Amino acid sequence: MYEEQIRELGLTENEAKVYLILLRDGEMNPSEISQKLSLHRGYVYDALERMQEKGVANLSVKQNKKYFSATSPDNLVEFLKLKLENFKNIIPNLKSISKPDNTEVNSVMFKGKRVYRDILKDIISSVDKNDEILLFGIDEDVLTKEVEPIYLEQYLNTIKLKKVKERIIIKKGGKKIKKPNLQYKHLEKKYIGKTSQIIYGDKVALFIFGEPHHLIIVRNKETAETYRKQFKLMWKIAKKWLNRELNQI
Repeated sequence: MYEEQIRELGLTENEAKVYLILLRDGEMNPSEISQKLSLHRGYVYDALERMQEKGVANLSVKQNKKYFSATSPDNLVEFLKLKLENFKNIIPNLKSISKPDNTEVNSVMFKGKRVYRDILKDIISSVDKNDEILLFGIDEDVLTKEVEPIYLEQYLNTIKLKKVKERIIIKKGGKKIKKPNLQYKHLEKKYIGKTSQIIYGDKVALFIFGEPHHLIIVRNKETAETYRKQFKLMWKIAKKWLNRELNQI
């Protein structure tokens, strides 16, 4: 539990396991950790050494024996904030040395179970204050099942803070997320296939449902404007949600 989220902070699989066992069971020596995790002691020592460097484990010596404890989650958050602030300070320098992208059309493709996360992260990093995001064919029921609540809530909170609004066209009978900055309309199911479109800034994201899911993000201002015009036309055709029709999440 939570191992995957811990790993996203920059920890390896073994480091995440050690951190969680220390957090749950308290201070231990490497031998005890090794036994509880059924992990070779050498791997445990390597993980602990790296964890100290990353600031997620603390060392104490008692009767010439080393014991380790986990950094509290609150302290870990502050540590990560400090690292983020340090990184923000060098962003202008990094931009100055980066090679400019002179291509008129840029596209990237993702596939797998986590593509929903990829699109949410890209939207958060791309939209500006008071922007509008247009979504066609999104299945909110699938979204809430595929994306862990912590990531979805982070996304919704971020766009709310940026005062970003969403207009969403979904199939009739589909579920909606009740948020004041999200506006829904619906179309009959026959007009919405297995491909969803998301238009934001100068980007268009095409989400293709399947096994595995595929996500294509195209960055081009003219392409984005074309899709935006098409969406606005569909928005005029689509029907508004009535209170009795709401199927909320």
